Amino acid sequence: MKGLVLTIVFLLIFTVYCFANEMLIEAIEKFAVENFGPEATIVSLHIRSSPSSFDKIQLISHNRSKSFFRFLFKAYREEKFCGYVRIECELAIFADVLVVNRTVRSNEVLSENDVTFQKVNLLALNLEHCTDIDQVVGKIARRMFRQNEPLDARYLMKPPDVRAGQLLTARMTIGPVVATAQVRAMRDAYIGEKISVRNVSSGVLIEGLLQEDLTVLVIGG
Repeated sequence: MKGLVLTIVFLLIFTVYCFANEMLIEAIEKFAVENFGPEATIVSLHIRSSPSSFDKIQLISHNRSKSFFRFLFKAYREEKFCGYVRIECELAIFADVLVVNRTVRSNEVLSENDVTFQKVNLLALNLEHCTDIDQVVGKIARRMFRQNEPLDARYLMKPPDVRAGQLLTARMTIGPVVATAQVRAMRDAYIGEKISVRNVSSGVLIEGLLQEDLTVLVIGG
């Protein structure tokens, strides 16, 4: 009889424990989906402290370090506060992102051979990840990326439309007259930007707007 009683007590404790764990997992899963979308999942979960039993919880705070979270819940038993539940867990959204397969130095132009796809936890990254090869091929790295490091779109830029030292044609309209001159770009520039150029013949430095046909429109006299 004593053994039967102990077995029943054990089963009751085990049932309460499983119910509490399920309640906590459901609460964290809800938090993950609401904050990161349906792809978010729990990778690991550890209860740091908890009352012996409870039947209701309320999330009151959390903090995050990349993919690792700490949660603090209020716990209730029969509608009465009975303590706090402290949980540490890791959340994840797994996706294939582009990483470099060699060390890429600042100002290098990326080619298709420089990158490969790798499955990573997006929540562990503090960057704008790239998932399309067209996002990176032909772009210039604005900082060093080490081998197997995910690419950050914030540090990729397309090559300039005009390079420093490139010969261009400057155009200026004075009334009915359109004057042109051969000029040399003083810096890299993109279409639509203001660019400084030097007149090849006179050496005079002038400014204008870089046009889509890569001519420089000089405004004013």
